[in-house]
Amino acid sequence: MTQRPAARRAAGSAAHRVGAAPARTAPVRKLPSSARTVRNRGAAAAVPVDGAVPPDSGPLRAILRAAGELLDERGTDGLNTTAIAQRAGISTATLYRLFPDKHAVLRALVLDLQQERASRVMEYYEAVITAPDWREPLNGVLRVAYALRLARPGGRSTRRALQTSPELWQWDQQQSRELWIALARALNRRKPSLGKATAERIAMVTVTTTVALLDLACDDERHAERILREAIELRNAYLSRYLD
Repeated sequence: MTQRPAARRAAGSAAHRVGAAPARTAPVRKLPSSARTVRNRGAAAAVPVDGAVPPDSGPLRAILRAAGELLDERGTDGLNTTAIAQRAGISTATLYRLFPDKHAVLRALVLDLQQERASRVMEYYEAVITAPDWREPLNGVLRVAYALRLARPGGRSTRRALQTSPELWQWDQQQSRELWIALARALNRRKPSLGKATAERIAMVTVTTTVALLDLACDDERHAERILREAIELRNAYLSRYLD
């Protein structure tokens, strides 16, 4: 579904308004070594995607934005290097110096978006340790995660694109594991009596259900707010058994 420009601007603003990030931050997680570069066939240079791509990275940033917009409008089947280059305002030769094909562009886009989200999520997980009410940072991160999916081109569409690539799906599962391990550490530090094994089980259930409900909210704009509220209530009721 193509996102209207006004809706996209509003979503971008929401990412900054809703649940301002806690002051305490956690280090950005590194991508698996197998996913850290996108190489042009036969070229010595590599395009780094180890973390979010810097905003001043010129053609690379333009390519990822163009790919996200086209993915929203046409889906993976309608994505091709010629259209990406035209939308980015560059030549196809410039694009091919950075990426061998559209699949490499898609991988870079997914990794960049996922890494940006992960870095924000980690901040909120750290805040769980010392927040007067553990619900506040966890409720904030859910809404911020949703706003971030809407704020950037391809933010929602890449979730569906994950299913078309075993490599990306495997990396997404690994990142989810890193997120629930980070949440487990925070839960265990807040309440040491939980123990490591119990905290990891609780975090796994929490992260897995949250991601699934976020996917559902992004696919159903009409009921997104209601789904988010239900997700918050469900998670708070579950965690209160262990944290209150």
